[in-house]
Amino acid sequence: MVKINSFREVIALFSAGVLGIGVNIPENIITNEMIARRFGITQEEICRKTGILERRYESPDSSLTDMCEIAGKRAIEDAGVNPKDIDMVIIGTNTHDTHITAALVQDRIGAAHCAGLDLHSGCSSFITALATGAQFVQTGLYKNVLVIAVDKCSSLLNPMDKKTALLFSDGAAAVVLGQVDKSNGILGIHMQMDGSGGKYLHLDENKHIKMDGRAVFEFAVDRFPKAVHKVLELSGLSLQEVDFIIPHQSNLRIIEAGTARLGFPIEKVHTKTIQYYGNSSAPTIAIGLHEEVKEGKIKDGDVVVLAGYGAGLGWGAIVMRWGQTSKLLI
Repeated sequence: MVKINSFREVIALFSAGVLGIGVNIPENIITNEMIARRFGITQEEICRKTGILERRYESPDSSLTDMCEIAGKRAIEDAGVNPKDIDMVIIGTNTHDTHITAALVQDRIGAAHCAGLDLHSGCSSFITALATGAQFVQTGLYKNVLVIAVDKCSSLLNPMDKKTALLFSDGAAAVVLGQVDKSNGILGIHMQMDGSGGKYLHLDENKHIKMDGRAVFEFAVDRFPKAVHKVLELSGLSLQEVDFIIPHQSNLRIIEAGTARLGFPIEKVHTKTIQYYGNSSAPTIAIGLHEEVKEGKIKDGDVVVLAGYGAGLGWGAIVMRWGQTSKLLI
């Protein structure tokens, strides 16, 4: 068997890049004061342990398909493509309310009879979905791929489990992947998993999120910087060439510790999502990307690393040269 050591060794007809991005942030704000009252602790203690100020919950009446539809349509509008030109829909989620979300979203957004996939890989689901979509674009099989990361963690929470109730939230985010010029787009992909750690973050017998906080913390602080280093090695880039990093928004203390171990300026690392939207699992990286692009911190030509880690235990990273305006006119 031929072993591929570098992303650049893969035969690619095109470079895959983000043409558009859209998010769906629930309006219902769950404050630290509300959580603190429930557990008899202080707001300051919650912030000290997690860095979270607020989290968002979706309405119980809203389905994953509803959440995906809004984010997907916003990404398509941002990309400036016709919904009928979407060739594939990929959904990354861990909180299925149906196993045909991609098909339902395809119908809702008005896409033609395109291909679709529903996949889940813990908190790394956006990395996995983005990497999957990129393969179809790079080979030229599909021109426009809609990737949506979505989770409704509030539906899986034990309201009296402090370890999870402090952290988890809901949200959806989408990107349209398309063909961009060779100087932009995805430059490297790295993904791994270690199933022996699956017991540290899983669903219990009541279908509630169960987490060993200390084990997950140590895993994430170790794998986050390693994933960044590995994807840069595979793409032939150095850490000094990176302009911005968007890690999974698991816990601000994990991000701070992992960034310090990486030796990268925290000012160039996204942290807003965890502080104001909480840990929504699959979509946090895409939400963070949207925030930084919207605020002008990520500009055309910037080298950006996306890093995911979580349940599985799985981890991975993608490095891209941002160039949302560099769509190929073919």
